[in-house]
Amino acid sequence: MANEIESSAAGIAVDKIDHGVGFITVRPAMELAEGILPIMGGEENRKVTISSCSLVDGHIFGREVILLDCDKRSLSTRVSDLLPGTQINGGINAFEDVYIGHGSVVKGGILSGGDVKIASAVSSSSEIPSRIIIQGSICGDNVEIGDGVIVLGPVIAQKSLTLGNGVTVRDYLVSPSVSIGDGCLVGGIIASTKFKSGQLNTVAASSIVLPEDNSAVDIRGDIRSPYPGCNSCPHKEKLGGDDSGVDYGRRLSCHLYSKITEKDGGIQVKAGTCKAWTPFPTSNEEDHWHFSDNQMLGDKSIPFTVVSNVQKSSLNIDVDSSLTAIWEMTAEVIEK
Repeated sequence: MANEIESSAAGIAVDKIDHGVGFITVRPAMELAEGILPIMGGEENRKVTISSCSLVDGHIFGREVILLDCDKRSLSTRVSDLLPGTQINGGINAFEDVYIGHGSVVKGGILSGGDVKIASAVSSSSEIPSRIIIQGSICGDNVEIGDGVIVLGPVIAQKSLTLGNGVTVRDYLVSPSVSIGDGCLVGGIIASTKFKSGQLNTVAASSIVLPEDNSAVDIRGDIRSPYPGCNSCPHKEKLGGDDSGVDYGRRLSCHLYSKITEKDGGIQVKAGTCKAWTPFPTSNEEDHWHFSDNQMLGDKSIPFTVVSNVQKSSLNIDVDSSLTAIWEMTAEVIEK
């Protein structure tokens, strides 16, 4: 889907875009001082393609939206300076599928009536931008996020959600089926029917909400919880900052916990030197508690298992909640 640009015999070429019946394509290294939104009836059903290293200063709405993978591009007036990639200064809305190629920054969210596929942020050349940043939320049927992508909002998938290696999602992952690779950092996880996790992953929230059926859970390595182990970090002099919510963010992505390197167009993750972190008690069922979703779906409630380092026998939930919330919000809160 990423390399396909739809053409039409009735297409009209202008200096920045090509458009025809059912499609609009922004040419490479072009700047639109406005979004791509329907003006007349039927334009909401266009296929929208954004070519390499373009800038769209607004929202995009279409039947299908494609941000092509970036390549090596420079302005004709400044040939020696390479362009940093593609940037969308707004959100993306599509009735069907959305594809985000490497080298892209989307300053809004992504809302898809179909599937969302985000490429690996790691490019094949040092001259091509290695980044994909989504500053808003992502919602679709099946959501697939490649290695090294950064998402600041929640990711919600109606059917399945898959993360590669070294992915950062600052908010929650919510889907019936959640699968994450190695070395990921996520704000929280809610999976109702299936969960799979690789190695050296971190969850900022104080608990993980998993399927009640143990056979639907596949955890290949301990999942790191910053609470309580990282509250008293033995390496804080190396990381900088102090013991406050303002500086806890750097401990979440601690390079002493895991080392992330580029390899073969993707990301490889290895264990770091620190062993002071606390794992979630995923294998100790005595520490789990169970509940059912109170919203009935098809006359059937959804049972969950909650895994947390906050003890079920805690005598002061308010104090425990305050301590764990520091990690969930990090720099968004300031201790008094």
